[in-house]
Amino acid sequence: MLGRSFVLAGLVALGWAVALEASAQTEVERYELPMQVGVFDQQVHVPYTSDNGLPDNDALQIYVDQSGVIRVTTPKGEAYFTDSRWSPASVAEPGDLHASELPDRRKLFRLAGAAETIRDIATHNGSTAVAAESGLYIHDGKRWELAKPRQGETRWAPLDVRAVTFDAEGQLWFACPQGVGVHRGDGEWTLFTGAEGLPFNDFTCIAAGPKGVWFGTTNGAIRYADGVWEFRQGRRWLLDNHVRDVAIDASGDAWFATASGVSRIAFQPMKLSEKAARFNTDIERYHRRTPFGYVNPAVLQKPGDKSSAVATATDNDGHFMGLYLGAASFGYAATKDPVLRENAKGAFRALVFLSDVTSGGSHPAPKGFIARAIEPTSGPDPNLKLNPETDRKRRANSDALWKIIDPRWPIDETGEWYWKCDSSPDELDGYYFGFGIYYDRVCETQEEKDEVRAIVRSMTDHLIKHGFNMVDHDGKPTRWGHFSPDDMNRNEDWWVERGLNSFSILTYLSVTHHITGDQKYRDIYLKLAHEEGFAMNGMTQPKVQLGPGSFGQADDNMAFMNYYHLIRYETDPILLSMYHNAIYYHWHFEKCELNPFFNFVYAACCLDKVREDHWNRVDLSPHSKAG
Repeated sequence: MLGRSFVLAGLVALGWAVALEASAQTEVERYELPMQVGVFDQQVHVPYTSDNGLPDNDALQIYVDQSGVIRVTTPKGEAYFTDSRWSPASVAEPGDLHASELPDRRKLFRLAGAAETIRDIATHNGSTAVAAESGLYIHDGKRWELAKPRQGETRWAPLDVRAVTFDAEGQLWFACPQGVGVHRGDGEWTLFTGAEGLPFNDFTCIAAGPKGVWFGTTNGAIRYADGVWEFRQGRRWLLDNHVRDVAIDASGDAWFATASGVSRIAFQPMKLSEKAARFNTDIERYHRRTPFGYVNPAVLQKPGDKSSAVATATDNDGHFMGLYLGAASFGYAATKDPVLRENAKGAFRALVFLSDVTSGGSHPAPKGFIARAIEPTSGPDPNLKLNPETDRKRRANSDALWKIIDPRWPIDETGEWYWKCDSSPDELDGYYFGFGIYYDRVCETQEEKDEVRAIVRSMTDHLIKHGFNMVDHDGKPTRWGHFSPDDMNRNEDWWVERGLNSFSILTYLSVTHHITGDQKYRDIYLKLAHEEGFAMNGMTQPKVQLGPGSFGQADDNMAFMNYYHLIRYETDPILLSMYHNAIYYHWHFEKCELNPFFNFVYAACCLDKVREDHWNRVDLSPHSKAG
C-alpha cells in the first residue's frame, strides 16, 4: 500500500522553507533560516527481473568483476549489467572468487577443524580474513590467528561468523549473531549490537564501498555509514527480504541477489525541489480519488508494482486532504507556483464538500458536522459491509464503547453520494491544520478568506453547541469525537485520549479565533485552557507515553499538527510555556524515529526558543546541547 507517508513526506518536501519559521505571534513572521538544503544523496530502489534480461529471477550470487562490471549468477546462467540492462555472460566467472587466492588452506583447516565450512573470505594488502562457524581467522601474510577479544572482553567473542570484508581504509568488518564487529587497525575491536543501533542480526553477507558498509540478512538489508544504521526492508526496497548476496559498485550503489531478482539501491543526487516533484507526481498518478481529488492511500493490485495502484476510500478523506491542503499551501508560499495555489484551492473545496454533503438527505446531520469519507452511489453499497450487525460484533469483541448507528453510510440529498458518519478528531485535526496554513499562506482575496471563515465558524460552532462533542445524524456524539470537560477531566473512559483531545479542541478554537477574529472563540479557549485545565492535560500527557514507539504513529501526527498552530498563534506567555513544554518532551520521545514532519514542526515551534521554570532555563532548539 502507498499510504500516509506519501502525504506527510510531500508536506515536508513542498513546504520546508516556510515550515521552518519560529513565531509565537498572531501576526505570522518570516524567520531567517539557519541552514540551506543543497544537493543530497537520495536512495532509490531499482528492481531487475527476467523482464530486464536476467536469465532467471532466482539470483544466487552477485559480484563486481575485475573490470568493475556487475555480474550475477542464476540457475540458468550468468549475466552482466551494462547500459541499464542485463546481458547473458559468455564465460562464467568462478563462483568463489577468492578461494583460490587463500594461502595455506590446509593450515586453516587444521586450525578450524577438518569439517569446518568457510563461509566468506576477504583480502586486503596481503591480509586475509576468513569467516567460519568456529570464529574469525586472520592471516597477516605469515601466520593464521583466531581473532579474539581483548582480555576480559568475552561478551562478543566472534563465533558463527557469517560474513567478512575490508573497507577502503583497510578496516576489517565481520557479521555474526553477536553483532557487527570492526577492527580499526589500531589493535582495538568494536562490536555493534542492538544497543548501539544494529537493527537485525541474522546475517547472510557483507560488502563495503565508498558510501558505507552494507549487510544482507534473512529479513532485509542494513547500511552503516557515518555512525548511522539504516534498515531497508519490504518491496519498497527489496524484491525479497532474504538477501543472498550483496555487491557494491564504484559509485557506491548496492546490488542485492534475492530469490525474486536483483535489487539495486542507488544513490541519486537530488534537490529537495526534485524530491517534492516526485511526490507530487506520485500523488497525482496514484492517490487521487473521486472528482474532488481526495488524496488517499493506494492499494497495489500487484505487490511492488505502482502501476497497479488503486486509490481507496478509508475513514480519512478529511484527514488526508487536510494534510494535503497544508502541503500545497506551504509549497505555494515557498515557490509561488500557481499550480500549487490551484491545488490548494481544490483541496479546500473538497474539504468544504465533506461538510456540505452531510446536510439534507434521509439522515441529515446537524449543521457543521463533517463526513469521514464519500463514495459514489453508482458503486457498491458500503452499508453491506458496515452495518448495525458488524457494529454489535465490534462492541462485543473489541470496543465496549463502539457506536451502533444505522446507516453508517447515509445518502446525501442529491442521491449521488454515500457519506460515512461517526467522524473523529482525526478529520478535524486535518481540517484545522490545513485551514490555518491555507488562510495564512494562500488566501489573497477577501472572498477567499470569507470562505475559510464560514467553514471554520460552522464546524467550531457545531462543537460548542453540542457541549464540545461531534454529534451525528442520530443526535448522539460520535465514538471518538468527545472534547467536553466532563469527559476529559471526570470520565475515566477517556483517560487515554485526555491530553490529545484537550489539545485538539484548543487548536480548533485557536485557529477559529485567528481566522474569524471573533473574541468569543478566544474567551471559550481561555476558559478551557485555564479553568478546565486543558493546557495542563496536554502538557503532562499528549497521550499515554511509555517510551519511543508506545504512542500510535497516527496519534503522533495529530499531536504535531496541533502543536504547530497552538504555538504559532499563542500570545499568552503562560500557555506558550506550557505548549513548549509539551512539544519538547513529546519530540524527545519521537526524534529517534527521524520523522521529518515531526522535526520540521518542532523546529518551526522551538527554534531559538527558551523555556524557564523553577528548575532551570532550557534551550528548546533542536540543535542545542539540551536537545
